[in-house]
Amino acid sequence: MGKGIEFVKNLDKIIILAQGPSWYQCPDKVPQDCEIWGCNVIYRDHYVDRIFVGHDPRGHFLEDDANFFENLNNLDVPVYTNGAFKPLKKNAFIPVMEILAEFNQGFFLNVICYMVATAIMQKPKCIQMFGVDMRPDAGVETYLNEKGAVEFWVGVALGRGIKFENTLESYVLKIKQEGDFPGARDKIKRSGLIFQIPDADRNPMALRGYIIAPDGAEI
Repeated sequence: MGKGIEFVKNLDKIIILAQGPSWYQCPDKVPQDCEIWGCNVIYRDHYVDRIFVGHDPRGHFLEDDANFFENLNNLDVPVYTNGAFKPLKKNAFIPVMEILAEFNQGFFLNVICYMVATAIMQKPKCIQMFGVDMRPDAGVETYLNEKGAVEFWVGVALGRGIKFENTLESYVLKIKQEGDFPGARDKIKRSGLIFQIPDADRNPMALRGYIIAPDGAEI
């Protein structure tokens, strides 16, 4: 039986696991009094206690995982989104309104921001990151904009006395990485619907003919 939707207060550690290159360093076994919060499709390569999806999760059918909802339901983990999605058995809202009431700030440029802000409200002793690398080669939006938003919420955590740990390879709170990537594995390969469509049909007009999301009363 997986964890319930309600968050657990006062944990020793909350691990935030994303899909950047350093994700593989996340420990295989969950330490005692600790939870691993993963984002998007990282669950395919590592155990998670909870999943956060910042964008419409139906988009993952297209690019990342053609069986996204089915796979999440089989995992039996809570899935936090910015809207209600009935196909998910354990779906709950990311507590955006509670975050706004607590911090009077809405600086959310990616799902990691939501995760860190939510984690702070659970008052863990430590927040640790794996795969939250914010590397320059990830693109201008990630490095110049999203990096600053993640660093803002890390600063809030530090200001509240929460210890922060990260990989040497991450650029969070730095302008360069401190280490290399020995043994690094590739990012999770995409296996969504778009990659099952013949190359000749991968255009916006053709994709309109492919049903990738529930409709009507299903959602």
